[in-house]
Amino acid sequence: MRAAALVLAVLAWPAQAAWEWSTPLTVNSVRGATIFPHLESANRQGVAVSGGTVGVVWEDNRSGGPQCYLATKPEAAANFQREIQLSQGECYEPVVMALGTGRFVAAWEEAGKVHARVLPGGKALQLSKTDAAQVTLALRGDRIYAAWAEQAGRFRRIVVARLALKADALGVKSAQPVETAMPSDGQGWPALAVAGDGSVTVAWEDRRSRHTVPMVSHSTDGRSFAAPARLTDIRSGSAPGGLGAGTGAMRPTLTAWGEQGFAAVWLDKRDFLSGYDVYAAFDTGPRRFGRNLRVQDSFGDNMAQWHAQIVGDTGGRLVALWDDARDGTPDVWLSEWDGEAFGDDVAVTGAAGPGEQSDPVATLDAAGSLHVVWLDRNDKAGTRIRYARAARK
Repeated sequence: MRAAALVLAVLAWPAQAAWEWSTPLTVNSVRGATIFPHLESANRQGVAVSGGTVGVVWEDNRSGGPQCYLATKPEAAANFQREIQLSQGECYEPVVMALGTGRFVAAWEEAGKVHARVLPGGKALQLSKTDAAQVTLALRGDRIYAAWAEQAGRFRRIVVARLALKADALGVKSAQPVETAMPSDGQGWPALAVAGDGSVTVAWEDRRSRHTVPMVSHSTDGRSFAAPARLTDIRSGSAPGGLGAGTGAMRPTLTAWGEQGFAAVWLDKRDFLSGYDVYAAFDTGPRRFGRNLRVQDSFGDNMAQWHAQIVGDTGGRLVALWDDARDGTPDVWLSEWDGEAFGDDVAVTGAAGPGEQSDPVATLDAAGSLHVVWLDRNDKAGTRIRYARAARK
């Protein structure tokens, strides 16, 4: 196990304790060699657990164009129920969050705008007034927030909205850009989380430095945001070999962690020759992220990591997931924070071995069990969306 770069005063989860995995289930009922499911979304929020019911969202082209779907599995059910379609027009990058008692809120991009809907029973609400994409959600208690990348002049900028919920109906209480000034370059792929004190953190990909840098901003009330700061601890400047303004970093993900903290994970190309690595940073309460840490262990060196996500809970549990091909084909890996460092990488049972397993999305439930969803590709039979649950032995 690697030495710690910093020690955080947060409840630690026992390192390297064994997982007991359920038998993987297939989520999508319609498959085929020409049907391509996608689990890509801002903050990678493709699975949620609500009162024991698991909900999974994705996009695929079974109808001839991209549509978004939700499938659920009640706790007592042996398999996932047949999925329902969320969208009417072309749909991309759906996300889902749990409202409790088997209810969910989902959001997605459709017809160039972002929408949200309570399930089951709710009607879709258009969140953005202008062209927008890459919506994500966060909630804590009765506070529901959404963030998205909205067109503002030549470029997109990040907008955060507070949503109202009454029965099965959603409304927009307030919506404002993180920065009031027009963007000087592109912003996208927001991640959003709400801490126990009600403060909101948003992170995103930002191009103002002429290369992609994850930026972050905090708000005590979800309406007025502090000036953005870099999530990465590397300054912009000449990249190795003089290639560009700086090394790239992309797809930040955020999770609330402990009572007051946040954790972030993203893909970072500071090791220029090996491709993207998984990096993390922590904010334990001062609303400032600290020094960056590499997540994957040395067996993941010299190859690219993809589709990273961080998931945490109020008890201090923290797990990072991603996929890489260190064993010859893509497999899904996880690493746990033990209070001082990320532990050795562990392959997810059922999401590793022959074939291609990739694109993990995950969540922790109230009991501390880990729910993981991934893509299992087969060129002849079609791609399966697979699900497994892991509990502590």
